[in-house]
Amino acid sequence: MRPRETTHLYQTAARGWLTAAGAALLLPEDVRVGIWLPLHLAMAGAVSIAIGGAMQNFAATLTATPQPRAVVVWTQFGLANAGALLVAVGRSAGPPWVVAVGGLAFVGAIGVLAWIVGTAWRRSLQRRHLVPLAMYGFAIACALIGATFGWLLGSGLVSGEAYPGLRRAHAVLNVLGWASSTIVGTLVTLLPTVLRVRMPAWHAGPTVALFGAGVALLATGLSVGLGLVASLGAVSLAASAAGLLYMAGRVLGTPRRWPVPVAACHLVAALAWFVFGVGALTTTVTRGEFDRFRELFLVVFVGGWVLQTLLGAWSYLLPMARPAHPDVRRRFLAATELGGRLQVLLLNAGLVLVAARAAGWIGDGGATVGTGLAVGSAAVALAKAWAFPLLARRTAFESRPGRVWGG
Repeated sequence: MRPRETTHLYQTAARGWLTAAGAALLLPEDVRVGIWLPLHLAMAGAVSIAIGGAMQNFAATLTATPQPRAVVVWTQFGLANAGALLVAVGRSAGPPWVVAVGGLAFVGAIGVLAWIVGTAWRRSLQRRHLVPLAMYGFAIACALIGATFGWLLGSGLVSGEAYPGLRRAHAVLNVLGWASSTIVGTLVTLLPTVLRVRMPAWHAGPTVALFGAGVALLATGLSVGLGLVASLGAVSLAASAAGLLYMAGRVLGTPRRWPVPVAACHLVAALAWFVFGVGALTTTVTRGEFDRFRELFLVVFVGGWVLQTLLGAWSYLLPMARPAHPDVRRRFLAATELGGRLQVLLLNAGLVLVAARAAGWIGDGGATVGTGLAVGSAAVALAKAWAFPLLARRTAFESRPGRVWGG
């Protein structure tokens, strides 16, 4: 299956899942189970499907191996989408066995993805890109464990004293393990690519080692109630964030000919949220108050870090994946720039207000305004991810978008 076909298949489905997540916010609270349904549609649907497709393409590119066969791709795609859908339906309105079947299907999809990435590595005649592939492998391992925990929780097989610990580990493994590890492994090459500069030399090994150790220790400590282990994990994550900041600083400091595109603005802003988040996480975990941090955890790591990275990546990768003449593709890219600076500003301003409410610094009124700004800006970015071919017809290269990507 060709890379562009895989990208179109997975990223179209992912955009559909994120659209559904936004629509789910309008449902009554009892139907959407508080914030659970929009969160599940965004993470298990949009983020996981997007990662599943992108990871296949990146793994094949980095290892210089053929793409997986169409039957394998469709199997992974079908299991992932069916699993996410069944869990959503079962948790919202169905019996526990529906959640159990959906969870098993989702775990199976991650297993197929593991086979795809592992096969690419085994067949590769070059081993020059160990860091991103190692992060992909770690991300898949986190997804397998995290999804299994979610299956145990959702199907009702685990209850009582073990439930809170598995719930904490489930959140850490899915958000910081599965999604964040994939982002870290990809950001090393994606940020320089978006900025159109050479990737600078930096010692990535210690950074990714600290990241992986941090996630593993944090999930283990929170699941079994070992505060010291969880604290060590949080500190390790904070140290890895310093390494990512160093890498981003080297990239941003590299001389370039073109202005910074909206995709890079989103990626840098997302990294800022990650750095802030691991700092707050470290403080909270060392005090033994992770449960009080849960709402802020979701705002910072899901909204500010993971979803913002996804929106930023889409504004570059989707136009680049569409078959077209280079001049037309530049118009596609320029279309994603329309209102981009304001979009980034309002999205992050809204997230700041929502995070301030989660921390107890402001009242509900500020949170309502922040939610409106964040959701509205994300909706604009998502709409452009759908409609950039139509917008490209009206994009003038005499405007700033044209100056960013060149006429």
